[in-house]
Amino acid sequence: METLKKNIILLGDGATGKTSLVRRFVTDQFSDKYMTTLGSKVTKKDMYFKPDTGQKHVILLIWDILGQRGYQYTQALSFGGIEGALLVSDVTRGDTLQSLKDYWIPSLLSISGAMPMVFLGNKSDLQAQAEFGERELNNLAREYDPCNLRKQVFLTSSKDGFNVEAVFTELAEAILRNTESARLNYTQYIIDKTEINNLKDALDRIIADFTDQFGGPANAGPVIERQILQVGLDLDNPTKREMVELVNALAGIEERFKPGHVVSMNRTKRLYLVNLF
Repeated sequence: METLKKNIILLGDGATGKTSLVRRFVTDQFSDKYMTTLGSKVTKKDMYFKPDTGQKHVILLIWDILGQRGYQYTQALSFGGIEGALLVSDVTRGDTLQSLKDYWIPSLLSISGAMPMVFLGNKSDLQAQAEFGERELNNLAREYDPCNLRKQVFLTSSKDGFNVEAVFTELAEAILRNTESARLNYTQYIIDKTEINNLKDALDRIIADFTDQFGGPANAGPVIERQILQVGLDLDNPTKREMVELVNALAGIEERFKPGHVVSMNRTKRLYLVNLF
């Protein structure tokens, strides 16, 4: 039996239920406690398929990334090598559907190119509060190449498990059917071209710089999350004081595994970004 590793990503605004969807799929558990995902978290799930070419064991690596808009540089570090995406909106918040079109899909496609994408209207158990449904999801999905998807739109509920396994299975099968698996990583291009216009842009670049030097999002994500929580930094409205504290905290971590001159250089360039504003 052939074993394949496939990377997929969940994209969408904060509080749409991405982390709960992953938890429901992998552990069949639900938690309604909301906590902002800082950095990236990667979860593994073993799946088995029997396509025409023979039985396959798929190790599905599920990336759940920072849900705040405006951190394109940090988020872009997670896009390299992604082969399929779940675009998650919250049916009780119409703005989350528009956000997929305006922000998340363009951000992903500009880095990774065309790929299978499944559109989710999550929290379908809250129908009485719904601001949109399957029709609006289909209208958005039709604007993008289905990449050999049998079904591209689902209403889901991480609370009761409705359609959760179905969306992951459909995406994984679509990836297996998709003959174009090569993905270009334009991370360096984005690094060179990123404009820094405010403190949030500067924070984005600082987080991404640390992430790149700490072995990637999977390794750096939990470390960054812990430091941001300790500093009390607000990702939506960071202050210079909070960012200086974060830079110093990250330098303290780097002192454990990097030469002193490298730590000093990293700290200096990150503080320079903070002091632009």
